[in-house]
Amino acid sequence: MIRGTTAYFKFIMPYDYGQLSSAKVVFWQNYNNGPSDSRPLPITKVLSQCSPTKVPNELAVSLTPEETLRFSDKRKAYTQLTATSIEGVKFASYQEMITVYPVADDSIEDSEGLLPIPGGDGV
Repeated sequence: MIRGTTAYFKFIMPYDYGQLSSAKVVFWQNYNNGPSDSRPLPITKVLSQCSPTKVPNELAVSLTPEETLRFSDKRKAYTQLTATSIEGVKFASYQEMITVYPVADDSIEDSEGLLPIPGGDGV
C-alpha cells in the first residue's frame, strides 16, 4: 500500500459474505503504535465497515488515506481477517504481509484542512 492513499484489500473466505454473523480485519505494524494517541495502530475494521464483492465468498475492506499514513514505510505491515459464520463456525485468514511504500508529501487534506504528519514517517 502507498502511504496517504486509499488502500483496498480483499479476503477469500470459506463462506459467502452473506453467511457471516461477524468479521474483524486488523491491520498492524510491529513496533508501531501509531503517530499519536488519536491516530493509533492497530486499526480494526468490523463487518459493518466491510463489503461484499462480485465474488460471493470474498470480503473487501479499505483503509482511508489518513489511516495509511499511520504506517511507517520503514517496515512491513500485516493484516488478518477473523470471522464467524451464522452457523457459529469461527475461521481466520493467514496473516498477510503488506509492503508499505512512501509518498512524496506526508500530509493529507481532511475535512478541517491540511493535516501534517508528525515525524514525517508515520511513527
